[in-house]
Amino acid sequence: MSVYPIKGSRYWQFDFQISGYRFSGSTKKTCERDAKAVEAAEKAKARELVKSITVTAGEPLRLGAACDRWWAEVGSQGAERDMQHALGRIRDIIGDRTFLHDITDNTLSRLIAERRKDRVRDGRDDNGTQLWRQITNKRVNKTTTGLLRRVMNRAVDNWDAVVPRPPKWEKHWLKETKRPIREIGHAEEAAIDAEEDADYAALRRFAVITGLRRGSVLLRWPQVDFEQAVVRVITKGGIPRVIPLTKEAYALLWSRRGHHPEAVFTFIARRTNKNAKNGQQYIRGNRYPITVYGFVSHWRYATKRAGVRARIHDMRHTAATRTLRETGNLRLVQKLLGHTDIKITAEFYADVLVEDLREGMERTSAANPCNKSRGASATTDKPLRSRRNSER
Repeated sequence: MSVYPIKGSRYWQFDFQISGYRFSGSTKKTCERDAKAVEAAEKAKARELVKSITVTAGEPLRLGAACDRWWAEVGSQGAERDMQHALGRIRDIIGDRTFLHDITDNTLSRLIAERRKDRVRDGRDDNGTQLWRQITNKRVNKTTTGLLRRVMNRAVDNWDAVVPRPPKWEKHWLKETKRPIREIGHAEEAAIDAEEDADYAALRRFAVITGLRRGSVLLRWPQVDFEQAVVRVITKGGIPRVIPLTKEAYALLWSRRGHHPEAVFTFIARRTNKNAKNGQQYIRGNRYPITVYGFVSHWRYATKRAGVRARIHDMRHTAATRTLRETGNLRLVQKLLGHTDIKITAEFYADVLVEDLREGMERTSAANPCNKSRGASATTDKPLRSRRNSER
């Protein structure tokens, strides 16, 4: 294909292939003759690039092979096992045999448009009917644009793949709505306690104390060090962390000793059956490790019975907000949550300090001589009390 015009642009475009590699773009020229000169120059550069690719990298890499290799090297090794389904959706929409160098901004736009049509489960109504909701922009960014970028960047950086013109990722990023931080109140915890199995309640309390994600909180005994009073985990991104144990957390783990040779958190099967998800055979009265799926399922059941609308991830938010409210130390919360950048912590939890700010403003106002001279008339009949004091 020679140069050609497109609707909506005054510039001529070029689009050609050399040895299976596609090159396209704008010539930035309004004259066809000048555009052809630009195309000739682009072809010359493309031939040199393809020649170097042939020597160093071999054949072009296809999306299916790249996704398989990324999953083997990265996805399956970390705490991001839910990404396997997301990879499957990308492959379904774009196609396994698509070359990485053929993935353009137009390809990415089409991928995002299709992904936004997907729905996810959103509980059940009072009649037990499954409810669904549209996938959020945040989820699209993480499991579509962000995930494809990770695969393609690793292909270029680690596998000698060549992508002459990768998509401009930033311009495809969808605007995310900031979700308000949900803290589980003490009264709500008591309501959940009344409905929750004791073994799962112990797991929940440990999660609220440590702030660990659901993928990291299901410990194995080799991770627990009672002598040092710490647990060692591999968190999101494959980062190793050492979590100190409070007296309560220590006692929770100590009480679980002897229940199972490997798993720390276990449950007693209430009936004999076979799990359709993992094929595990359960015998009534025996103990088995709590799985992520079991944790989620039991949590949904207990919170619904307790009349509490909260996610498992809200346990992590609860740990962070309580720690921040008691200490006022944002950097301490960053360490608790394992955030690599304090800006991430501040983005979500800085608003928790609003009550501390109110107290500081009240103390400043009380110290003002002008306010003291005005006497009691300068104050309201019902002075504001911070939530921090009212809860004590």
